[in-house]
Amino acid sequence: MAESKHKKGAALVTRQLEILALRSIELADQVAAGQLKFLDAVDAAYEAAVWANLPAAIDKSGLIDTTVITGDDVVQATIAAAFANARVPA
Repeated sequence: MAESKHKKGAALVTRQLEILALRSIELADQVAAGQLKFLDAVDAAYEAAVWANLPAAIDKSGLIDTTVITGDDVVQATIAAAFANARVPA
């Protein structure tokens, strides 16, 4: 029973990270198109993750070794990866 609950929690966190990545990519593309300022976009993505309590949920999920990396680190890396892959409009 506890293992099943852990798997559900991990699946939810994984889905939340996927959503954060997709939304961050959309924000990055808006920055690349000149529709949004870089810092505003990064702040929006990070604040949304914090508001959703994602860093703490990652820490509690058991998906990472919190002695090496934190949920906040994962959130920041996810956002950074999205912005590193921004597409300039054709």
